[in-house]
Amino acid sequence: QSRYSSISATGAVPARRNEARTVRAQRGQSSGINAEYGMADLKKLIIKENVKTLSKSSPEERFWKKFKFAAAIKEFGAVSHLSFSQEAPYYYTVTSGTKVNVYSVKTNAVHQSISRFKKTAYSGCIRRDGKLVVAGSEDNSVQVFEVGTRSILRQLTGHVRPCHVTKFDVGDTHLLSAGDDKTLRCWDLPTGEEVLCMTGHDDYIRSAATVAMCPDIWFSGSYDHTVKMWDKRTGECTLTVDHGAPVESVVVLPSGGIAISSGSNKIKVWDVHRSGGLLTTLANHQKTITCLALDSSNTRLLSASLDHQVKMYDLSTYKVTHSIKYSAPVLAIGTTGNNSRLVAGCNDGLVQIREQPSPAPCPTKRSLAAILPGSSAFFARGKNIPPAKTDSVSGQEVKRKKLSQYDLHLKRFQYREAFDHVIKSRHSPDIVVSVLQELFRRDAMKRVLSGRNEDTLQPVLVFLVSHVTNPRYCSVLCDVAHVLADLYSPILGMSPAIDKLFEKLNKRLQFEIKVQERYMKLQGAMECFFTATGLS
Repeated sequence: QSRYSSISATGAVPARRNEARTVRAQRGQSSGINAEYGMADLKKLIIKENVKTLSKSSPEERFWKKFKFAAAIKEFGAVSHLSFSQEAPYYYTVTSGTKVNVYSVKTNAVHQSISRFKKTAYSGCIRRDGKLVVAGSEDNSVQVFEVGTRSILRQLTGHVRPCHVTKFDVGDTHLLSAGDDKTLRCWDLPTGEEVLCMTGHDDYIRSAATVAMCPDIWFSGSYDHTVKMWDKRTGECTLTVDHGAPVESVVVLPSGGIAISSGSNKIKVWDVHRSGGLLTTLANHQKTITCLALDSSNTRLLSASLDHQVKMYDLSTYKVTHSIKYSAPVLAIGTTGNNSRLVAGCNDGLVQIREQPSPAPCPTKRSLAAILPGSSAFFARGKNIPPAKTDSVSGQEVKRKKLSQYDLHLKRFQYREAFDHVIKSRHSPDIVVSVLQELFRRDAMKRVLSGRNEDTLQPVLVFLVSHVTNPRYCSVLCDVAHVLADLYSPILGMSPAIDKLFEKLNKRLQFEIKVQERYMKLQGAMECFFTATGLS
């Protein structure tokens, strides 16, 4: 080691003298230039930027990425159901424990809290105009509440087991309810009388759906693995399809021609007009899908699952366009009537709300006319508008850009100090390679790398071993490796640490060459295969 240090130090003297002469010559030239034209600012070192692949995000993905986190509200129990009104002010209900809370879109907070349940409440559903709420209960009853006063308008009894499903009919004058007694019941809202009781399922009913274009058609999904279509006029089942697993949720497109069911980790799409023919099966979740929902435009499908994921599908292609991961299993999902909020209810009781940024209001003639000539607002017009690139700004000091430490060293022609700074300060490989490129451009690489002892040469070799096979840096680092080999090959064997690093560098390069040779052979074989396939 002592021999290695003495030889490297002796070899450093001529190199340092040459470097000092070059620095004095360059300083003399720069002083003459600065005296003639004035002191100019040094152009900062351009950092090597890697080519980034263009994001192939679809319009649907960009639409969902606009939803940003707005609020997270803790309920007292797991959020089992969400329901959304379709008219302003776009209230929505959250069913959790023994409460049904009505939330406001404007404040993202509870607007009314309905807690008149003796036992657990289920399926709190708000009417499309946001004035009434219906909910089932563990005590077998169905109750209708007024949102404004929270008073009970109707209490319907007829189920003999807990009622898990409640909905308003399309005409808003009838109610639909279903539950663990395997029956689907229709109620007349003005009178509170039971109109119809439909039987046919062999297990608990956990979901139901109405059809916007066909008020007399209902759909139901049960734990007996079936989805049934009912005709309210006759009270009979007109279509049955087998999902193959307990059905957790059912949604129907407004036309009534497409029904979508979820059970286990699969979503199945059924063509009602073709006697319930299966159109496609979607299996994008890892665990049970707990909820399906359509957005307010009825062009997008949302699915929530126990795997903490919410996935969005384009109904024209039935492909996943976006997904969001939550902190807990998601039991309910949906969007508000104006598609401004995305609300998810989780198993841990959190209601997580995401919202789209509202567009800035355009100035109207009335608002512009309100600014009186001669007023302070009249003279302050446009003060917050940033100047364009073509504008000339006066009265402002031009702030000089602060140079980094390696830029300062390069400005003073201290090439060795600039290189040692980026190597020892653990800068990103992009910055180190950019400095190396600048040193090559200034023809200073040999002077920077020569005359080093064991302590100053080790960081250079460690960096080469770590990044020489990276395709983004290999062209520059291979040139650096050639310079090091030319400078230090005569004195190899004098330091075990340096010899070991050179051996690592050699093995790394040999391994990379073998890998590239295999890739080339594979590429040639594939080209022959594709050529033969094209000819046949």
